[in-house]
Amino acid sequence: MLKAILILFSALLTVLSVTGQTEDEPTVAMLRFGSFFSFTYVENAVLDTLFAAGLVTETEHAALHARENLEGESINVYWNDANFDFTAVNTIVEDALDRGADALVVLSTPTAQAAVNLTLDMDDPPIVLFTSVFNPYEAGIARASCVKPSHVAGIESVTLYEDIVPLLLLQDPDLKMIGTIYSSSETSGRLGAEAIVAAAEAHGLTVEVAAISNLTDMTVAANALVDKGVEAFLLPSDLLTMSGLPAITQIAIEYGLPVYHSTSNTINLGATVSAGAGHNSLQGSLIGAMLTGHFRGELDIATTGIGMIDLLSVGLNLDVAAEQGIEFTDSLMERAHLLLQNGGMSGRALAVFLESLGMDEQTMAIVLKAISEAQTGGGEINVDLPDEVLAALSAAIASQRRTEDVGAILESLHCTPEMIAEQQAALDASD
Repeated sequence: MLKAILILFSALLTVLSVTGQTEDEPTVAMLRFGSFFSFTYVENAVLDTLFAAGLVTETEHAALHARENLEGESINVYWNDANFDFTAVNTIVEDALDRGADALVVLSTPTAQAAVNLTLDMDDPPIVLFTSVFNPYEAGIARASCVKPSHVAGIESVTLYEDIVPLLLLQDPDLKMIGTIYSSSETSGRLGAEAIVAAAEAHGLTVEVAAISNLTDMTVAANALVDKGVEAFLLPSDLLTMSGLPAITQIAIEYGLPVYHSTSNTINLGATVSAGAGHNSLQGSLIGAMLTGHFRGELDIATTGIGMIDLLSVGLNLDVAAEQGIEFTDSLMERAHLLLQNGGMSGRALAVFLESLGMDEQTMAIVLKAISEAQTGGGEINVDLPDEVLAALSAAIASQRRTEDVGAILESLHCTPEMIAEQQAALDASD
């Protein structure tokens, strides 16, 4: 057996060319609502894009992946986290402004709302680039994709509940009643619950709904829905239910009920099934390209619109399902993109590939867990495998990397005067 190191993430496509250095290094504040698996993927892709564009050195790149603050040769980067505390969101944005940040990269709706609200009346605001945001228009971040504050751009995550509800029926065609819990203080929670009810009723399902305002309400609400006879939980894309998933999972395990969450990768937090707008690396690559273009004077944020990711990513948590006494149907397994098994998360195609090698379960678990840890950490994976297996595994990982032309996507987000006028006229007509 040979010790080998697989480089999981290579430098992403250099979207915008590197031109001259600026006299004063710009400062980027990376701000998120809390520590979450999907946010880490987004951030790693931002960092990898900055590295590919030459804005950070290899040493700086490694330090940033360790979430260290950076005073770099070409760019400074500062990190902050609200730790899922709504009262702390304004504080972390204000702190970034006090530090003189030139760009705010904000993850989640509450963080984006705070960043926009606190910079809206500034004479020379930093740019605000958001991602992992649901319903930016209902949340007041913008009015339309091209009708927005001139210093704001970003990527909207779109949750198509009408595509998620059929997944429940793939698992249990006899399903009659589901329960949903949502955050009453979040736009994405309120609108998500309404969409869940509409989509479920269209399939003949009954929905019991519970609104909560804090995490302590989660257990009470879940138990109340169980008492009403729900056969599964389907939760909307809000941060409160996401952070409270471990609590609801324990109740679901006790009663053998599956938990479906409509945010991608929440199988990592205990959901039985996650189904939502995924492709977090693509979102991060786009934000990184926007940053690079802005700092190089090659991209005007004022005429860069709000993009949209609506590609459904389905994840299955085989570990939690086993505790719940649930065996996934073949129909649902075929829809899966991600699997969490034996504590490690991987692409389903990769897991199938490892099975095809005849790898025993223990070795497979070790490999998948190592890959999962490397993906979230943005680093390297160390495994002891024969050379021929390493070569095949490297090819399988490479084949799963996304090949979208980030430059072409950015070009599609350019807002012409005609587009702005058309969207504004439509808004005026609806007022």
